[in-house]
Amino acid sequence: MSALAVFSVGCSQSGPAVEYVQGVVTLDGAPLEGATVFFSPKGSAGKGAAGKTQSDGSFTLNTQGAKPGAGTAVGDYSVTVSKIEMPEFPDISEDDPRYGTPEQDRLEQEAANAKPKVIVPEKYNNSETSPFTAKVESGSNTFTFDISSEGK
Repeated sequence: MSALAVFSVGCSQSGPAVEYVQGVVTLDGAPLEGATVFFSPKGSAGKGAAGKTQSDGSFTLNTQGAKPGAGTAVGDYSVTVSKIEMPEFPDISEDDPRYGTPEQDRLEQEAANAKPKVIVPEKYNNSETSPFTAKVESGSNTFTFDISSEGK
């Protein structure tokens, strides 16, 4: 009987209320695809929530560690947006005429030393400097975050 009681407690649905959060991110007025949007709870040890923007700049959030679609806890958040891109280099296979040549060595060295291209200015990547905040309330929540490539 005690095993059943422990099982029941472990499967309870207790915890903070979670709500649906969606939004759009733009960079200089155009939809920003492939950016990570992160909601970091203000003044609490609660879990953050994250989402990835689609081709139209839209995103939905999900609490960290939760099943997809689980929602985001009600509360106040600092919001950060980040996106970097790594330069692409050709993959040289054994049947490529450049295989085993100095050109392959040069390309591999360039790839190893490549620095990511920062798409979203650092200001928006840091919860200390990001101007974005959000208040998740009961019901559906929609937010728009407009980013300037000049960081203004």
